[in-house]
Amino acid sequence: MKKLLYPVVVLMLLCFGCHKDKKIIPGGGGNADLQIQVVQGNNQKDTIGNLLHDSIVVKILSNGAPANNYTVQFKRSGCEDIQVTPKNTSINGQATFGWYLSGQVGAQLLNIVATDADGINKDSVTVLATGLQPGKGWHRSGCVQNFPVNDVTELGSGRLLCSLNGNNYPYYSDDNAQSWHPLKAFSNNYFIAKIVPGQQDDIFLATLNDGIFYSNDNGQTWQNRSNGINDPSGLSDIAFTKTGMLVCSNNSGVYTSPDKGQNWTENDYGLPIGQSSYPCQTTNGDLYIVGADNELYKLANGATKWVNLGSSAGNVLLSNVESVFVDNNDNIFIGTPHDGIGATGVIYRSSDGGATWAPVFSATSINNSYPNITQMSKTGSTYYFSFSGRGIYQTNTFSNFINVTTRFAAYGSLSYTVAPNSSLVLGSPGYGVFYYLQ
Repeated sequence: MKKLLYPVVVLMLLCFGCHKDKKIIPGGGGNADLQIQVVQGNNQKDTIGNLLHDSIVVKILSNGAPANNYTVQFKRSGCEDIQVTPKNTSINGQATFGWYLSGQVGAQLLNIVATDADGINKDSVTVLATGLQPGKGWHRSGCVQNFPVNDVTELGSGRLLCSLNGNNYPYYSDDNAQSWHPLKAFSNNYFIAKIVPGQQDDIFLATLNDGIFYSNDNGQTWQNRSNGINDPSGLSDIAFTKTGMLVCSNNSGVYTSPDKGQNWTENDYGLPIGQSSYPCQTTNGDLYIVGADNELYKLANGATKWVNLGSSAGNVLLSNVESVFVDNNDNIFIGTPHDGIGATGVIYRSSDGGATWAPVFSATSINNSYPNITQMSKTGSTYYFSFSGRGIYQTNTFSNFINVTTRFAAYGSLSYTVAPNSSLVLGSPGYGVFYYLQ
């Protein structure tokens, strides 16, 4: 495929490279009464995903005079259904667009369309840019720049999935986050709050519209697996545990399924009313969860009632918990406290099933942010965790820590995953996806 594309890219560059700001009209012509002129920004080069140095500026003329308040649409090549907000022309007939390149290396096109008050296309023009191969370091993913991202996750196949903050498709990447494409096998009518990989090609999507959806073929087909869950539209968290149990929580309680969501059992006796979060499990089948009161609870394997490990047990430490995580060696980690501007966020570890706890990390929140440690995980021998307002930390020893995302600290709570090439991929609340190349 690369051998076939290369001559095309060279030909396009030869055709356009010597004619800066030349107008290209699809179909061979436009409308006599309305025309677009490219004023600035044609034929630029930059790394894929970047914002081009010069904005694209076009001018619309109606019978030779500047046309005010016409709608101008900007459609980037390589971005499929991901559209950007249209612009209206100013009193001088101009509209300006900041062009973020897609994830395609080589020639990229921006189709610019002018429409009248009835939404009828009146004229169009195409400008060209060249996307360069990224080098080492942090980069923006193509096409999803400046979109709020809820979750980003690596699947067992190596494919990456991300969800945007609104009713939309899930988006996938097969090139370690350089480019993203809509996964149209799933509907774009659902708000996807969380993506959970299961075994092999299993995927679970937790939606805020209609509960949990399941795929066993890497996202090619989907089934709703919410039958038996009260209020499936109110999901707050979901996890697929070490023993193959699917656990979800919502406004009405906690539900467990031993068969990937085909059958559910309400399993919340002993928990406070409200949304629990961060369900996780040790290899012996014990479940841990943070209750709606932000206290830590445990459901022993075979038991029918959750036990409060915090205030009811006289343990103040476990009565103000933000998150809980169990690693592959059954070490239990908790992040504390829950909220508190200017407070110190701490991670505690227990290596004896929760009998004793020792601090392994602490840092004070900055910039009036909360010290919420919202996500903890382990890949290989490396631990990762997200500290709201500070970024993503990693450590192998819990004696030395590296903040690998200092430049993104002000972006708020970040979701993250580790791509197949062992590089970090970040989802941000309003700036899209970022990835690191080693």
